[in-house]
Amino acid sequence: MSASSKIPALVSGAAAFHEQGITGKEVTIAIMDSGLAPHKEINTGRILTFEDFVYNRRIPYDDYSHGTHVTGIAAAEKIGIAPESNLVILKVLDNRGNSETDLLIDAVKWILKHHLVYNIRIVNISIGGNSEELRNKNNRLNAWIRRLWEHGIIVCCSAGNNGPHEGSISAPGNCPEVITVGSYDGGHFSSAGPLRPYITKPELVAPGYHILSLKPGNSYTIKSGTSMSVPFISGYCALLLQTRPNFSNYQVKQHLMDSAYNVPYLPYNMQGAGIVNLKRLLSFP
Repeated sequence: MSASSKIPALVSGAAAFHEQGITGKEVTIAIMDSGLAPHKEINTGRILTFEDFVYNRRIPYDDYSHGTHVTGIAAAEKIGIAPESNLVILKVLDNRGNSETDLLIDAVKWILKHHLVYNIRIVNISIGGNSEELRNKNNRLNAWIRRLWEHGIIVCCSAGNNGPHEGSISAPGNCPEVITVGSYDGGHFSSAGPLRPYITKPELVAPGYHILSLKPGNSYTIKSGTSMSVPFISGYCALLLQTRPNFSNYQVKQHLMDSAYNVPYLPYNMQGAGIVNLKRLLSFP
């Protein structure tokens, strides 16, 4: 473990709230990624279902490692943000980290059909695309992502790692309704939004550089990218919903942004409202 690595529960301040019983309990996070490998920090009883849209396997696995790392940031029992949250794992990336728009849409359709069954309140999408089609914010994928939001589900997406130039946010992070997350400590890679009045993308930033999390094989590893930033925010949402279960997705988004503070010297179109202050977020009346 590197001395400079960031442990999610500590760097976020979430560990202090775990001691108070604020752990994301009874809140379900759906994670669209490369799957989840068995790990000592994820009790199998918390995995409500595993759906494999790539190879149609039934037993949880991760042949790319990205999804295991992302899941650990949000929900690992010792180092994660929301260590008692429930999980719905949707494998949409293959063993090279690739996917297709139609496959992603199939996963979104599945969530729309089953979100009440599993009480899915949050969807974490730490993936993105930059094809000519997807650069248009009104692309097919975003149209379906928008339906998730219309059903009251919180959707947290990565800004992408194509920064720092303007207008480099990938889909579905360029969908106006979702919570798009950049990296405040990855200014050299974190994607930036457009410089237009009244448009904030990303809405928030979180740690994204040198993040320690889970690795297949019951181990740990360090990764960087806005993929790592998104599960910080998904975890914060789970903590907030445990304390405010009746909050709408709009209220959650607004509270996140209201609780944030500005990052000095980071352009507005790379940080939006800034870094969430977890203490302020969870103490709002």
